[in-house]
Amino acid sequence: MPSRRRLFGSLASAGAAAGLAALPQVTHAAGETRLPPPVFGPLMNFEQADRVMAELEVDALVLGQGVNVYHASGLDLTATKMGRTPIVLAVVSRRPEQRVSIIAPAFLFYYTVALDARHSDYPNYLYDASVGEEPEADLSLDELPLYPNLQQSPLDTVERERLAAVERALKDKPANPNVRQSLKKVFDDLGVAGGRIACDWPTIRRAVAKAAPKASVVDADDALRRIRPVKSAVELGLMRYAAQANADASLEAARAVRAGADVRELRAEYFAAAARRGMQGVFMVIDRVSSPTYQATLRDGQCLSIDCVSHYMGYHGDFARAIHIGEPPRSMRRVSELTGRSWDILREQLKPGLSFSRVRAMGKKALKSLGADFPISFTPHSVGLYHSDHVGNLGLPRRNDMVLEPNMVLSVDCPLGATGMGGSSHLEDLMLITSEGAEPLNDIGSKVVTV
Repeated sequence: MPSRRRLFGSLASAGAAAGLAALPQVTHAAGETRLPPPVFGPLMNFEQADRVMAELEVDALVLGQGVNVYHASGLDLTATKMGRTPIVLAVVSRRPEQRVSIIAPAFLFYYTVALDARHSDYPNYLYDASVGEEPEADLSLDELPLYPNLQQSPLDTVERERLAAVERALKDKPANPNVRQSLKKVFDDLGVAGGRIACDWPTIRRAVAKAAPKASVVDADDALRRIRPVKSAVELGLMRYAAQANADASLEAARAVRAGADVRELRAEYFAAAARRGMQGVFMVIDRVSSPTYQATLRDGQCLSIDCVSHYMGYHGDFARAIHIGEPPRSMRRVSELTGRSWDILREQLKPGLSFSRVRAMGKKALKSLGADFPISFTPHSVGLYHSDHVGNLGLPRRNDMVLEPNMVLSVDCPLGATGMGGSSHLEDLMLITSEGAEPLNDIGSKVVTV
């Protein structure tokens, strides 16, 4: 019998150092799969982008925030993760022949972007970030601030590939002395210099206004929050993996729970289980508390909720369950049972055309029909590059009036919204909205974990 002070046995140690090549298989509804191969190039659903940009009369999106550049181009930039001001830009247009263009400082392209740029065919407009705003002339390879070749040894593979990528970019588009000139050339090539251009960052808006003084410059927030929820085929592949891997990591941690341990150990085990599947932990809410500094001891007879979020290549899994440690109070067993039954009813009714507010109302109606005397919120939200990737600051529709469309990934949060019941409960799975209904992206399985 393990000590009551011990939460986990050897779950974390077995295979933790095996690396990605030995990741455990992740079970999907259609069978088993391993860690997907790398994905290169744009991720965005450009058909959805065309529709949204046409509705908003936007001719081009100029994006600099890391997650937006990644969505448009597939470039996962380290610089923005360091908190730096965006200086690599992705320009999205409605022209199929030049859907995505990249604007980048020559050195950052050489050192960070070049190896990924090998796998994509979008045009690259390089500029010398060390040169001021005055020069107008194009720059040659020798004038760019790249690492010097000291010729003490032949160039290795990385060095050759980086230099070759810069040379290919310059063969297609000469380098510019500053970002303003690069923006001007992109806009001229796209024919949008006098159009409506949406930007996602204040400094980018100022640069665009200088490069295209005749353009109408607006905020990109409204367009992006309408584009993100409707996924491309590539995104759906990433979401399928993320949803199941996150659920498996959550259950692995939950099933190792023991009375007498601290909730921080549970969170650490979840993050470790996610990492073993190539996922990166984002947060874990335990027993209604999201703070990672929270300390509490788990006990026999407790019913507590977990809500687990991690991502694979930026795409999020979101999964929640109630955990029964031994025999919970009768009131909480009833909460868990009726929450699960109402989710079963609601899940079968999800389909395109339903608004978020209607989904919420349908869930509450199902719960009431089962005779429940406690509240569950049934809060829907779209999941993808963000935990809630439909949220924005501008424009309509409001969150509750968002309408389900095919290729959206939906979560419906089902937490207990009351106190004095003897514990906490939560239930959450990811659902793909299809043309006729909805299908789960993670195995639904049991609605409760009993340990």
